[in-house]
Amino acid sequence: MRRPGKWAVLATFVALASAATVFAASGAQGTPSKGPIIIGASMDLTANMSPYDTPALYAVESQIKKINAAGGVGGRKLQLKVCNHQLKLQQACALKLIKQGAVIGVVTCDVEYAAPSVQEFINKGMLTLSPCIGTDQMGPKRFGPKGRLAFTLGNIAQDEGAAMAEYSYARGWRTAVIVRDNLLAYFQNIADAFKVRFTQLGGKIVQEESFTSFSNTIQAALSKVANTKADVIAFPTAFDGLAPFVGGLRALGNSTPIINSWGGDGNYWWPTNPQVRNYYYVTYGSIYGDDPKAGVNRLVKQVTALNGGKLPATGSFIPGADLVDALVTAIQRAHGSTSGAKLAAQFERFKKLPATSGKITYSKSIHGVTGRAYRVMFVNNNKAKFLKLWITRKPANIG
Repeated sequence: MRRPGKWAVLATFVALASAATVFAASGAQGTPSKGPIIIGASMDLTANMSPYDTPALYAVESQIKKINAAGGVGGRKLQLKVCNHQLKLQQACALKLIKQGAVIGVVTCDVEYAAPSVQEFINKGMLTLSPCIGTDQMGPKRFGPKGRLAFTLGNIAQDEGAAMAEYSYARGWRTAVIVRDNLLAYFQNIADAFKVRFTQLGGKIVQEESFTSFSNTIQAALSKVANTKADVIAFPTAFDGLAPFVGGLRALGNSTPIINSWGGDGNYWWPTNPQVRNYYYVTYGSIYGDDPKAGVNRLVKQVTALNGGKLPATGSFIPGADLVDALVTAIQRAHGSTSGAKLAAQFERFKKLPATSGKITYSKSIHGVTGRAYRVMFVNNNKAKFLKLWITRKPANIG
């Protein structure tokens, strides 16, 4: 189930050349000029990452309009160009955007799906940002020395999984089942982080099962945990396993609380019979207008307007706004330069930088966010509400 919105119409470059030009890794243009600063976004607007990528792009667009209305950055306007890679044209989209003059790269919200675009952008010497990749692989860990140019505005899994565990333990939940989705490193890292932090706090994992999205294996995992007694089920996933597992568990009479990562954000996947009950997740901000930060609620209205009056599919619009704010700060601190190396150096210096979602911090080794306040959300009878803010006390060490 997807909400492609207007971006699917505006931004699908289907006529991509079969033999794209290969660019030398000589570095993106970095000398300040009077022309626009072109941001090239290689994102998925119509396939399975659309519920995450599309809201982020709406927020990027909204923030760019605000920045440009105030005069731009050092007198230069920001210009957004988008290519819909549909999870199959990532490399071609990146090359297309580079050819169109992009000096900043923006990529999809999962590092495995984003990697082909990331590689082309960083090979060109461009600062490359993702609104919401959720692992520490968006940086040197995966991409080597050139990965110094790659950052995510998303929280890293070590932080997010630990937040899920800490909140669970604070609720008095002492036993847990983990159902692991093997599709992506993000899901696996969240499960690992939950396990490490939950047991570190004194909790006990009583059962672990696994499945892989899009492989028809969720029912087998469901049947194995349906009768297990536990205080909470950690179920970090998204995609086609969400509704069958959450709805199926309730249909079988199991009312154990389920806690998910921000991958389970939004209402686009909710089954209607049975409805979603006793379901928790952590995310960047509430899409339902009840976030404790007024700025987030204003952004929800802006993104909803851009989305034809529909709520954003997930909270990814919040780090989408953070991306623009952080980028503008980096350009200003680099005295107007768009050099990838100079901007990356500024990102690595961000310590508790104020942003829409909260304060964000990076380092030379970790190019994902830690220390941001999560929103703990609760869904019961297909009605969602904000419960509380949660800042991770101690990120999990998962190697």
